[in-house]
Amino acid sequence: MPRITAAHELEVRDRIVRASLRVFAEKGFDRTTMQDVVRESGLSVGAIYTYFRSKDDLILAGCDLITDQELGELRDRLAGIDDFRVKIGVAVGFFFDQLEFERETTGGPRLLVEAWAAADAEPAIREMLVRRRREIVALTVGVLQEGLARGVFPGWIDLGAVSTGFAALLDGILLEAIEEGAGYRRSESERRVFAILELVFAAAASPGVERIPAAPPRPYPSVRGRPAGRVAS
Repeated sequence: MPRITAAHELEVRDRIVRASLRVFAEKGFDRTTMQDVVRESGLSVGAIYTYFRSKDDLILAGCDLITDQELGELRDRLAGIDDFRVKIGVAVGFFFDQLEFERETTGGPRLLVEAWAAADAEPAIREMLVRRRREIVALTVGVLQEGLARGVFPGWIDLGAVSTGFAALLDGILLEAIEEGAGYRRSESERRVFAILELVFAAAASPGVERIPAAPPRPYPSVRGRPAGRVAS
C-alpha cells in the first residue's frame, strides 16, 4: 500500500478547507452542511472526516487559512519599504485591495458579516473572530512599534489601544461599504482612514496628552422596553 506523504495530507486538507469557505460564502454558516462540503470538494465523506470532525473545525481552519494568507501577503508587501509613512500607506492600500476583491468575487465581505451575526450563538465562530482580531492587532502593534522606535510616535501613546481601535475602524469600513452598496467609493473611504492615521502621526509633536475622562455607566432608556421615566406631556 503506497505511503501517504505529509505533503499530500496538507494538500487534501487545504482542498477541503477552501471548498468549505466557498460553500460558507454562498450559503452561510448555518445552512451549510458537511455534505455540502463533500460535494464541493469532490472528496468522500470519509476523507472529510479524516481531517475534520465537525463543521466547527472547518470554520476555525478556514479562519486560520484566510488570516495566514492575508497577513503573509501584507508582510510581503511591506518588506523592504524603509519610509515609515509609505509603509503605512501600503498597509492601508492592501486592506482596500482585499475589499475590492471581495466585492468583485462575492459581492462583499459576506463571510465575515455572517460570522459576526452568528457569533453569539456559535462558540466556534466567536473563537474564529477572536483569533482573527488578535492576529490583526498583533501585526498592527508590530508596525506601530517600528514607528515608536524611529521617533515617529511619542512614548505616551498606548500602542495596544490604538492598534485595537484601528482594527475596529477597518471593520467599520467594511460595514460602511456594505451600507453604501453601488455608491461605495474607495477613494472616499481611504481618505477617512488616512484622516484618523494623520491625527496619530500629528501626536508626535505633542509631549503628552490630557486624558479624556470616561463617563460613568448609566441605564439606557430604551424605547423598545419599559420607559425609564415619565415623559413630559
